[in-house]
Amino acid sequence: MSMYTLAKELFPPTGIERVVRCNFVRPDVLNVIVSKSTVLEIYNFTEPAQADQLPRLELVGSYRMNGIITSMGAIRTSSSGQHGLDSILVSFKDAKMSLLEWSFSNHSLVTVSIHYYERDDYKQEFLNNSHPTEIRVDPSRRCAVLAFYGDRLAVLPFRQDETAIGDDDDISKKWPYLPSYVMALSDIDVRIKNVIDMVFLYDFFEPTLAILFSPQQTWTGRLAVRKDTCSLVVVSLNITHKMYPIIYSIDQLPYDCTRIIAVPKPVGGLLVVSANAFIHLDQGSAGMGVAVNGYAPLATDFPLQNQSHFDIALEGSEHVFLAPDQILFTLRNGDMYLVELQQEGRSLSGFKIEKVGTGKQTSCKCSLGPGYFFVGSRYADAMLIKYSTKDQVKKKSAAIPITAIDLEEELYGDDMEVLAEKKTDKSMDEIESAMDAGESKWQFEICDTLTNTGPILDFDIGQRASNESHTGFPPQHELVATTGPAQNGALVVFQRNIRPNVVRSTEALAGSTSLWTVYCRKEIVFEGVSQYESRKAPTAGEDDNYDKLLIVSRETNTLVLATSGDDLRQLPNSQFYSEGPTVAIGSLLEETRIVQVYAGGVRLLNADCKIKQVVPIGEHLSIVAASIVDPYVLLQLHDGSSLLLQGDMTTKDVTILSQTSILNSLPIKSCCIYADTSNTMITVKDAPTMASLRSSATKMSSKASTVVKKQGRTKKTKKESTKIVDEIDLDLYGPEPDEEEDEEEGEQDEDVDMRAPDAHSDVPMGDIDMEDVQSKAQASMANPEGKSLQATHWCLIYRSDGALEIYQLPDFKEVFFFPHFDLLPEVLPDAPAHQDTKPAGHAREISEMVMVNAGTRDEKMVYLVVRTYRGNIAVYKTYQHFPTNEVDSAGNPIDLSDRLAIRFRKIPLDVVGREIPEEDDRDDRGLDSDMKDALVREITRQERRRRRKPKYLIPFTDVSGYEGVFVLGASPLWIMGNGRGMLRVHPMICDGRIGCFTQFHNLNCKHGFITLNADGNLRISQLPSEGVQYDMPWPLRKVPLKRTVRRIRYHPTSQTYVTVTAVPDPFILKEDGTTTQDSAMAGTNAAADASKAAAAASTTPATATANGTADLNGSMKAKSIGPGFRPLSERQTLELVSPVTWETVDRYELNEYELVTSIETVSLESSQDASGRKKFIAVGTSYIKGEDSAMRGTIYIFDIIDVVPEPDNPQTDHKLKLLHSEEVKGAVTAMSALSGYLLTCVGTKVVVRSFEDNETLTGIAFIDVQIYVTSVKVVKNTIMLADAYKSVWFVGFQDEPTKLVLLGKDYHPMEAMNVSYLIESQSLQIAVADAEKNIRLLQYSPYNVQSFSGQKLICRGDYHVGSQIQSTISVPKIVLSGSDEGISHLMIGGTLDGGLFMITPIPEKTSKRLALLSTQIVNGVQHTAGLNPRAFRLLQSKDRLNSNPVKGILDGDLLFEYINLPANRQKEMTKQIGTGVDRVMDDLAGIAVAADHF
Repeated sequence: MSMYTLAKELFPPTGIERVVRCNFVRPDVLNVIVSKSTVLEIYNFTEPAQADQLPRLELVGSYRMNGIITSMGAIRTSSSGQHGLDSILVSFKDAKMSLLEWSFSNHSLVTVSIHYYERDDYKQEFLNNSHPTEIRVDPSRRCAVLAFYGDRLAVLPFRQDETAIGDDDDISKKWPYLPSYVMALSDIDVRIKNVIDMVFLYDFFEPTLAILFSPQQTWTGRLAVRKDTCSLVVVSLNITHKMYPIIYSIDQLPYDCTRIIAVPKPVGGLLVVSANAFIHLDQGSAGMGVAVNGYAPLATDFPLQNQSHFDIALEGSEHVFLAPDQILFTLRNGDMYLVELQQEGRSLSGFKIEKVGTGKQTSCKCSLGPGYFFVGSRYADAMLIKYSTKDQVKKKSAAIPITAIDLEEELYGDDMEVLAEKKTDKSMDEIESAMDAGESKWQFEICDTLTNTGPILDFDIGQRASNESHTGFPPQHELVATTGPAQNGALVVFQRNIRPNVVRSTEALAGSTSLWTVYCRKEIVFEGVSQYESRKAPTAGEDDNYDKLLIVSRETNTLVLATSGDDLRQLPNSQFYSEGPTVAIGSLLEETRIVQVYAGGVRLLNADCKIKQVVPIGEHLSIVAASIVDPYVLLQLHDGSSLLLQGDMTTKDVTILSQTSILNSLPIKSCCIYADTSNTMITVKDAPTMASLRSSATKMSSKASTVVKKQGRTKKTKKESTKIVDEIDLDLYGPEPDEEEDEEEGEQDEDVDMRAPDAHSDVPMGDIDMEDVQSKAQASMANPEGKSLQATHWCLIYRSDGALEIYQLPDFKEVFFFPHFDLLPEVLPDAPAHQDTKPAGHAREISEMVMVNAGTRDEKMVYLVVRTYRGNIAVYKTYQHFPTNEVDSAGNPIDLSDRLAIRFRKIPLDVVGREIPEEDDRDDRGLDSDMKDALVREITRQERRRRRKPKYLIPFTDVSGYEGVFVLGASPLWIMGNGRGMLRVHPMICDGRIGCFTQFHNLNCKHGFITLNADGNLRISQLPSEGVQYDMPWPLRKVPLKRTVRRIRYHPTSQTYVTVTAVPDPFILKEDGTTTQDSAMAGTNAAADASKAAAAASTTPATATANGTADLNGSMKAKSIGPGFRPLSERQTLELVSPVTWETVDRYELNEYELVTSIETVSLESSQDASGRKKFIAVGTSYIKGEDSAMRGTIYIFDIIDVVPEPDNPQTDHKLKLLHSEEVKGAVTAMSALSGYLLTCVGTKVVVRSFEDNETLTGIAFIDVQIYVTSVKVVKNTIMLADAYKSVWFVGFQDEPTKLVLLGKDYHPMEAMNVSYLIESQSLQIAVADAEKNIRLLQYSPYNVQSFSGQKLICRGDYHVGSQIQSTISVPKIVLSGSDEGISHLMIGGTLDGGLFMITPIPEKTSKRLALLSTQIVNGVQHTAGLNPRAFRLLQSKDRLNSNPVKGILDGDLLFEYINLPANRQKEMTKQIGTGVDRVMDDLAGIAVAADHF
């Protein structure tokens, strides 16, 4: 039976691989662009408006690519440069390159060009590009090169503003680039091969490229025969004539050179980084180097200065320029060293190396101008760091200095008391432990962080610990993953759904339809003067501005409840309208009046619930909806008209504004009022123009360049000023800075600060203070005329013809018009001429809309949230637009000065809302067929129209500090901003359809909310806020452990987690007479002492002395004879973790050199349980003691028992109890439970063991496998084995008599890293993850002719994930109610990039329908960077395939792009494949909830 499958990304990758800075979105704002595997994210670097605030990163956009991003470079082309903007050049695996720019009109990425070099004549012997594709950009932005396929170099020239480097002026003006060409590196020099690195150099007339290569290769074992095999050539690229003269070359460089760094003036030249030394090279000099450890003299004969006492290793280090002569290096272990290039005159005199602190492991760095740099990492959270010296801190009061200890404590949040002590007083012990020799003058401060959930080493699913239990709630599970090495080690708790903390629950309000809470200030009369009590600011500590009233609307009446006490009690003498339902409740006139809107009118009441004013609307009219925003009340009537009421602070009354011609011109479907307090809704006459932005950026750039020039002139010596430049140097380098000073005053100075070289050569332009300049520029942009920021009010109206209109209040002046809002296009531009206003149809009629602020108290953005009649949600974000001249139908120019200078951009969502339309929404689409009488139908229609219009979008202003919109329904949603510029949509777990919601602030429930479901259950709840991050695609919590967490397993009986943690431990070779085995088995107590000492040392900053070396976490080792570092092993520990507080409640120390290679929660036969089975923790270990020792391992069986908890710590009520341990000859690489037995993979054997009487393990069956079993999964009595080199084996287990039988295997060689399974009804498929980032589906099909009676597993599908899959798990598939799907299991996988994905079975009809839709999306949707989705998902392999790829797995990420398409595009695509939009949306909704367990 065939199985149809679909793969979809659940959580995007978070590990940052590359970073580049440029002016990409606006000319006056610096952007940080990061790549996360297949995701490109753009951030704004925002300076604080106030001195006590820190700068932060604001997310502009996130874009998923159909390819793996390998490198990026920032350039300035003629097209983007005319606006003062940069473009980015992005390369992909294998040999592709795309030029991307930012579109002002659409507020999104635009693909300018695509460059493809994957031709067969370039590949030669390569099946794919084994070398990473790297882009290098000339610092002057004249060209870029792409290295691929070993020895190929693609050159892409760019057209400059000054001169066009082309043959045809028309072509050069049309495109910002010239045709690229490919050359072989051997054409430059026949010796060039095995290229290590290349970089462009600064200050050359022609683009000059330095290439580091190794013509002859060697390795550490052959240094006695061959060393110093690396060479370097510097080539001038003549783009016009395609000539490449070699300027100079240097041979005999160390064999372990890893990188070259271009050094700007005044030093110039380049810096070669090897594993053990720094070497500076320049034309005309023999080079100068410095050794940084004792291995350098042994590895090279290059003359080096001796600073080997640092004992540092430079492999994997990343760098950033703090100044043109100061480079900050972050080593592989996180230590930070500052290398200063010292000069005497024009020549380099030496290196000054200083340790300045300890940070995190990094993968990329980027300077953000003077004082700031960005650190990206694939192992830890990314950080925005502010650096300064003591002298700068003394001049202006800066934040707390951060040294080696403080940098990690601020990131991971140590105890506040300890941190406060370090802020006030820093002891000498801390200073000595933080620095090598005295405290460094450099100080670092973490300004902002980007959470990274990768690399996911292991994960498991467990039940969420909760203090509240409700029978109606579904089981609450959470996915807990282990991530990060060493000090970055942490547990990440993933939760797809928000699970509120219920404070109180009651069932006394059944039949309610709406809820509101309201606060009103009381009137106080003192000596005849009437005053109102003041409301405290929310930031003034514990405010007592609690909600006083809870108003409940029912079908027949309205209840008014007081919320001041612990209980909700009905208010007896209130004068609220209670004879019928209420439409809306709100506060008015600066919270001095309560306004109640009901079907027949409006009531105004004071804080004592006494009537102050009644506004009737007429006998024949009925209010169906209302929008209350102080001081306006907008009423929507049943006949499609509206009324606007305005409050007066003087009289404390409301009056009706006469704007009937505008409000009643066409029937209104939805309307709302928005109060703008952030000055976002500005008109064209008040908005800054593009020219003003460019001029402000130019002024900032000119100021920066002026300061740099002044500093450069003061540093020059008399010898430099009198130096004579010969003609050759003049041609190569250009004039000296003194000679070209007059030339630089023109156009080139405008681009000094805007230029952003690639991450390898990112240099700040000087130590100027840019904070004041940027903050003033941003303040002028937000408030150009210096006016006080008062709230402005705007009225949004959606009419029956599909048009969206925005009016400025109170004069009702139209400022925005869009004709086809019901199509929900990607961009909503203003159409002032009102062209093309005919009805657009009802493909997706909008039932409700609301404009709100979303975010936190500090950072808020303006969003337009829309709900369709089928429950779909669309969210639009406002952005500033610079309009051009427009004309009306008669050709006359339109005055745009009073129009809004904004547009709306649709935010892509991954949520599918499917609701049954209400009768009110369906009344225009036809009536029930059983109503035959026309008169009865008309009466029924009129009655429905007079009812209160159901409201599903409920704005909230303060729920745990967040602001956004709550969406009612069977699958309620939280739409909340994260304060970082990107909206997040999180579903909420519930026990029934949520019909009512309101925010609630009370003494017992501060900043909480109230929900009411269809069964009448009212719950007062709070958002889980302790450690939970809502700014990620899923709500998650990161629990730092500050040690490597290798594995994790959940024990369901005790509801605890068992983790395997590791700390570095020096590997010491035992002397004669003391065997390693004796030392390893010395006992648990000695092992515990050693591990505790290593754990304690891991939290101590590293110190470097001449006689000792520092390990990865800084613990000192014993003195070593001779130079070098001791090899490191791991000391591992089993830890029992409570999911309530995430604290370790028990530990079991393993022996020395003993590593856990497998751990599982197994159900074994036991007489202790009535069912005959009991859950145990099985641990398999291996002793790693080098290649000279025979491999052996141990099998442990643990039970988790209940004990008496410690005082004041109720979580310590469980302990690990070792029941049995057994040594085996071989590594225990995989384990699982099999029909009550224990399946163990030991070496090349798979053995089934019986756990008898909870005391002994007895082998009952075995089978020989091939090389190395990496993973094993069991389904009933079948076993799936993944081999590291021989793919998959499918084995059956027979109990009577007991034996293992090989049923089938995969004969295609594959490095299988993990194995899992999919189940649909009676069909089983094996899912295998390999080392090439692929997933393959195999099936045991004995009746298939090609399987040779089942001996060969049949491949049913293959899919390229794009990330390394480290762990997988199979869970039951969730199906929607009413679906005819049977029992199914899907697979969830975690990747080293920090992402999650799933592969799920889908029905056959759904698969065929979505396959046709996938073809339509591939051909009909413009993909970012011009990449082909189908080519990306093809099976990738470094070896030639024996068979063609099967391609049987659908791409879910591609299919979910259908959700965000405009309605007309959706209808067009489904029409071409012969189906409907609703059917496809139902299919996608079923896929979206398939893995919704947590």
